[in-house]
Amino acid sequence: MLNVSRLRLMRYPAYLLLPLSLIITAAHAASYAAPAKSAAPATAPAATAAPAKSTSEKPMPVTAPVDLFNGKDLSGWSYIIGDAPSDITKVCSVKEGVLVCVGSPNGYLQVGGVRENYLLHFEWRWPTTNPKNNGGGLINMTAGALQENLWPICFQAQLKTQSAGDYIVMSSATSAEAGPGKTLVKQKAVSEKPVGEWNAADVVVRGDTITYIVNGVEQNKLTKCVPSFGKIGFQVEGYAYEMRNVKLLPLPSATP
Repeated sequence: MLNVSRLRLMRYPAYLLLPLSLIITAAHAASYAAPAKSAAPATAPAATAAPAKSTSEKPMPVTAPVDLFNGKDLSGWSYIIGDAPSDITKVCSVKEGVLVCVGSPNGYLQVGGVRENYLLHFEWRWPTTNPKNNGGGLINMTAGALQENLWPICFQAQLKTQSAGDYIVMSSATSAEAGPGKTLVKQKAVSEKPVGEWNAADVVVRGDTITYIVNGVEQNKLTKCVPSFGKIGFQVEGYAYEMRNVKLLPLPSATP
């Protein structure tokens, strides 16, 4: 007996029959496919996932002067080695209204919360004539990979003797002028005072631009900074120093 279906198929050219047979085979195989397993929740690869930011990490506006150092004790200050808190009393004390830092072990001081758009004013001096006196203000500190397993993502306003006014872009921070971990040397001229005398630093953070002023002289400016906000800190890098009048001020009006 003739197979009617087969006779009908014989009317079509062979090049049309081959795709048809593949479709039938695929459909047949699909009917015996194993049941699909429930999909695991999608997660971003650990190497590329950005750290989540809690609501407590949102920048706090500076609408009035804020004294970061009260001149009496270390309230609000912490001391970090690597990414772990340590005992701040081992490196800092308060004497006659001055914050005294002995300079070791290496780490950094942290004060206040996350900030953006502000003027940071502080005064510092080196109590010894060591020509290698070194330290820095840490601006826009952000959690992430450490530089040398010690320094956070940030922009360092250099305080090193005869170099106050330079910037160092730390860890994975970037700016239009310098990439990660590179020293940006654009000190216009040394404006520091002799060792033992008080110096004044003013760091203006306006949007993604950071301007560094030493004793009234604008020494440096970074633009297109990432991160553009963060916490504030000071290096502890093996050299004793003293600070006073550490405060945040609302931004002055932009220069026309």
